Amino acid sequence: MHDPATPAPTKPLPWPLTAVAGLCMGTADAVPGVSGGTIALVLGVYHRLIDSIGVFLKAPLHLRSAEGRTRLFAALRFLVPLGIGVVVAYWVGTRILVGPSETKGLLRREETAPLCYAFFFGLVLFSLREPWQRIAKVDARCYIAAVVAGVVTAWAVGLEHAQREPETWMLLYGGALAIAVMLLPGISGSLMLLVIGQYTAITTAIHDLTGDGDRGAALGRVGVFLLGIALGLAIFIPILRGLLKNHRDVTLAALTGLMAGSLRALWPWKSHYDIKDLDAGHMANVGIGPNWPWVLLFTALGALAVWLLRRLERRIEKAEASKEGAA
Repeated sequence: MHDPATPAPTKPLPWPLTAVAGLCMGTADAVPGVSGGTIALVLGVYHRLIDSIGVFLKAPLHLRSAEGRTRLFAALRFLVPLGIGVVVAYWVGTRILVGPSETKGLLRREETAPLCYAFFFGLVLFSLREPWQRIAKVDARCYIAAVVAGVVTAWAVGLEHAQREPETWMLLYGGALAIAVMLLPGISGSLMLLVIGQYTAITTAIHDLTGDGDRGAALGRVGVFLLGIALGLAIFIPILRGLLKNHRDVTLAALTGLMAGSLRALWPWKSHYDIKDLDAGHMANVGIGPNWPWVLLFTALGALAVWLLRRLERRIEKAEASKEGAA
């Protein structure tokens, strides 16, 4: 398996294929529990993505020389079609799951929300092995980091302020956290937004821009969120890359714990499902509902999706290893 912290040489892709890769990543990013970083790794564009972002963040330096400008333009030729694909797929996916204020998506309806949460629960539960298996040497520090991260995340998920409609300014740190974890294989940016209670808020705001909702308020919320993404790219990505380089095993263990703790946010049965409904108050988990056979089925489907994704990843890695051996 490739090491996400280690750069690997990549060949230029035609822009249509890059856009298709973006569509796949955007579809994954729209679903809490599926990592766009994992999809990028499976498609063989992960290292090029990280390298291109690194070049883009240092654009002022690269513009000073001809060689630097060449590298910058090459990065943009990759990032622009990829970004367009991600945005289009994310918009379509979240339109179905969340929808605008006036139209509830599958994740906000009483009859379909438990099944969606069950699918996400299965995705995350059976993806816990993804970051853990990348640990080179499991020791006491890894177990401690995983337990602490899991307990803190589960506690934070249960806080009432994390399950109410967030204030606009809160979307700043939401965007920063989401982009930081989205680029890590095995960790989902949408899952992070769901954990901190911002997934429905930001996706609804995105769709209100083209719907009948308050477009001015939606534009402000989306703008703050995008500013958070920019800050996350500039601040958190270098920090995460440094942690993966210098404290890789403990960092991956903590990320595993974060995913385990987030399962509390994905419990299928809740007191209500529309976080925008402030009258309903705390969106608390409740006991097992009468539709538990269907919930179990959708949990199994989530696990099956993880299994199929892993098989695809192994096949691609074997093919790449065969090519390298032949060369």
